Amino acid sequence: MHKTIRTLALILISTGLISGCASSKSRVFGKDMPSMKVIHDSRFQKEDAVPLEKPLREVQLKEPVTDSDFQWLPNPTLTMYVFPHLSSAGHPVPGYSTFFRLYTQDHIAAPGETKGWE
Repeated sequence: MHKTIRTLALILISTGLISGCASSKSRVFGKDMPSMKVIHDSRFQKEDAVPLEKPLREVQLKEPVTDSDFQWLPNPTLTMYVFPHLSSAGHPVPGYSTFFRLYTQDHIAAPGETKGWE
């Protein structure tokens, strides 16, 4: 009895899902709907069609003094490539590359300290 009811419910649900996919686009949306271009143009076009101008911004040409006095000390990066392999559970792992920095933190040199690093 339970098997029959379960089978009947499964058939009804499957039929409903399949018939929902069979309807046409014009039946769902209608034929008098505007296109996406018409919707976009009506929303984002100015009425007088004058193009927008970018605001003028001041450009600072000279660098601040602190940028030239303090510089980052080099921190070499070691790149490692892991070849494709199987994990211990037998699942395939694709190949990938990763990197490690030689030092755990980046350090800033005091003024005049980077002369030997160049």
